[in-house]
This record gives sequence, structure tokens and C-alpha cells, in this order.
Amino acid sequence: MQKRIIEYSDNLYPQKLKELKEPPSRLYVKGNTNILQDNGIAVIGSRSNTKYGEKMCKQFTQKLIEYNLIIISGLAVGIDSIAHKTCLKYSGKTIAVLPCGLNNIYPKQNIELLNNIIENGGLVITEYEDNTKADSTKFLERNRIVAGLGIGTLVIEAGYRSGTSVTARYTQNLNKPVFCIPSSLENSKGRTTNELIKKGNKLVTKIEDILECYPNIKFTKSEIKKEKKEEIKVPKELLDIYKNIKNIPQDINQISKRSKLSIQEISYKLLLLQMEDFIEELPGKRYKIKEK
Repeated sequence: MQKRIIEYSDNLYPQKLKELKEPPSRLYVKGNTNILQDNGIAVIGSRSNTKYGEKMCKQFTQKLIEYNLIIISGLAVGIDSIAHKTCLKYSGKTIAVLPCGLNNIYPKQNIELLNNIIENGGLVITEYEDNTKADSTKFLERNRIVAGLGIGTLVIEAGYRSGTSVTARYTQNLNKPVFCIPSSLENSKGRTTNELIKKGNKLVTKIEDILECYPNIKFTKSEIKKEKKEEIKVPKELLDIYKNIKNIPQDINQISKRSKLSIQEISYKLLLLQMEDFIEELPGKRYKIKEK
């Protein structure tokens, strides 16, 4: 798809970005420019997210899509990528804001994701000329556009002094709500998220906590396309135990009878399967396959 340049004076230039203190003079875009005018939520978080962060990002992103909200993020590894991928998985629309030029994509590992966004009705946007390389300054500059395009920002996880906190600050300066998913005090990746809540930003535990902040927007819920059933990729060395655990809870003795393996070996493999989130332990030391 051909690149398009949107000048500040163009009708297509988003009014939301004109509210920034230093709006981009022009935008370089690829993809569906129609969604620039739609309501969207920025979904941001740590590059080195936890399993909890991944789970919350997927849950909230899917729900936002159900209410026809555009998902805006920065194409970084971690939470950004999870948000974009979840959006594509459920046939939503997403905008990826880059800290680089369109011919010098960063990170390289997300080039395929970028192409998928364009091919599936999404948009890729940057303020930088084609061959511009990403650097620390451009990451921060990119964040103001992420904050500017949305009607609010959802913070999934954020470590201490992270780029996520900068995006949250940009959002606050634009008088838009910052939504925060609370995190365990033991989770270093949730430190900034919890601090944002302490400072008066909105704690959210369900999608309705976000929607209620926009009484003037009439949200309509739509049926999202069901995902294709994912193939469960259990490591080969754990398959013998995994295949012997049914959806009806099994204790270790039942598993031993089925698998013909020692209790010691089964215990070890059960622990690994739990760590990888393939099974769950129920009361009474019984185990079942975890629903995905």
C-alpha cells in the first residue's frame, strides 16, 4: 500500500492532534485513514510484561473492540504488541504509532505485525520521514501522538520511570482520563500503574468503568468474530502428562495409572505445566486442563 502524507492544513489531519502543545507538522501514514476520525483508546504498558499483564491486556482489548473502539498503541514489544495482535485476532481496527520512518521500522521483529495491521483495515502513522531511525527522544515524541489520538489511555502495566508514565502524563495534560488496571505490590511492572491510581487516576476492573466516563458517547456493542481455535503447543517432554489430564479433575494417582510414570516424575511435570499455564490445580491436589 502506498504511503500518504497528511499536512497539518489537510481536512484529514486529526483534530485531536491539533490539541497537542507541539502537534506534528505533517503525518506519514499507510492504511485506513478513515479510522483517524473514530473514537479510540490508547492501550499501553511495559515492554517486559508479566503473564498477568498479558492476560489483562487481552481481556480489556477484546472488550474495547466489542464496543467498536479503535485500539491505539506504539508497536513496541510487550503490551503494545499484545494489544495490536489481540485487536487483529478479533477483527478490530488498530492504529500503530511509530518512533521512526516508514522505511526504517522499529522494532524489526514487528514488521510482519505492521503489515498485518495495514492489510486488515488498520493504520500505521509517524511524523518522521521515511529513513529516520528510532532513538530515545523519538520514543517520547511518539508517546504524545499515542495519547493525543485517543479519547483516553488505558495503562496495563508500567515499571518505574517508564515511557508508559510519559504517555500517561501527556494524556493528563490533554484533560483526558487515564485508566489503570491495579497490580500486585510484588509486581515491579505494576509499580507505576499503582502510583497513577494513588494520584487520582481511575482504577478499572471492567470495561464499564471506562465507558461510564463518556456519557456523551453512545457506545453500541457488536458481536466480534470468533477467533480460530488455537493449537495448544505443549512442549514434547510434557505431552505424556498433558494428554492424560482430562477436563474432569484428576489427582496424581489417577494420572499415574494412565501415564504409567512415577509419582516423582509426574509431580515435576505437573509443576512445569502449571508454570506454563497449560493446567490448573484445584482443591484436593486435583488437576485439569486450563481453558484458554
